[in-house]
Amino acid sequence: MDFLPKEIEEYSLAHSAEESELFQNLTRETYDKEDIPRMLSGPMVGNVLQLLVRLIDPKLVLDIGTFTGYSALKIAEAMPDGGIVKTYDIEERELAVKFIADALFGNRIELKIGPALESLSNLNDSVDLVFIDADKTNYLNYYNRSLELLRQGGLIVLDNMLWSGEVLQPKDEDSKAIAETNAFIQSDDRVINQLLPIRDGLMIVQKL
Repeated sequence: MDFLPKEIEEYSLAHSAEESELFQNLTRETYDKEDIPRMLSGPMVGNVLQLLVRLIDPKLVLDIGTFTGYSALKIAEAMPDGGIVKTYDIEERELAVKFIADALFGNRIELKIGPALESLSNLNDSVDLVFIDADKTNYLNYYNRSLELLRQGGLIVLDNMLWSGEVLQPKDEDSKAIAETNAFIQSDDRVINQLLPIRDGLMIVQKL
């Protein structure tokens, strides 16, 4: 589902911060080598993440859903020295390992392989920012655990919250899970939130 005319999307990209060679190469290799390359969050989402990082100056960020490392690298690039991104995925992908190792700021990233909820259950640090872009059926679980770890004023960003428009009439398991998460966040008095029609829907939440 296209949320914007292609010309408007191209104009928006042309008038936004350009991708560095690292991210251009990562995107190209992801589309060359991965079966579902559209899982990569892309420059619109990546640039929003970087803007948020620069606004709140986080020391610890959680990236739930590594895929090929794009979002973790975008976040790490904008973080201050000493900041850490802990990125979680059920599967280790060669591209993620390669690009994190090669990036000048890759030392800010800790790659954790295994069920994210198990890793998060053992985490006790105060977190500044969380980006959620993983299996949709666990979105509400990821959200609730992230909110427990999040400091007051911290941010949670959830990707794919419009799910190609299927949240309007959710039928399958993923669209129902996303619609449930949207409804839960909307009624959650612990936060203030805004769902933005950026790419496939970006929900930004701040803990009160």
